[in-house]
Amino acid sequence: MIRLTGMYAHTLQRVTGLGLLLYLFLHVRTIHKLSEGPQAFDEALAFFRHPLFKLGEIALLAAVILHALNGIRITLLDLGHAHGRQASLFWRLTVGAGAVLFLAGAIPMFLFAILKVR
Repeated sequence: MIRLTGMYAHTLQRVTGLGLLLYLFLHVRTIHKLSEGPQAFDEALAFFRHPLFKLGEIALLAAVILHALNGIRITLLDLGHAHGRQASLFWRLTVGAGAVLFLAGAIPMFLFAILKVR
């Protein structure tokens, strides 16, 4: 598993990047609805209130965190730091710290946006 760390990191960066690009297009499309008037914008926003879309927001949080932390790891490697600890840096920084940050954000999102706990 450690031997394939570079491949996992590369694939993760590409997949999360494509997911973020998809989100960006969706975001721009929604903002564009403002030019069609308030009713069109409200209809677009109604789509985002669905619980399945809220799960998509949680997935977006995961993608942002993983893409950012893996980008930091790649930057450190490009600057010449931690070449011998590349695998450890990926599993501890990107996956480990990413999981902690994700849970800190995803649990409240799930409780308040999906389960409607007040």
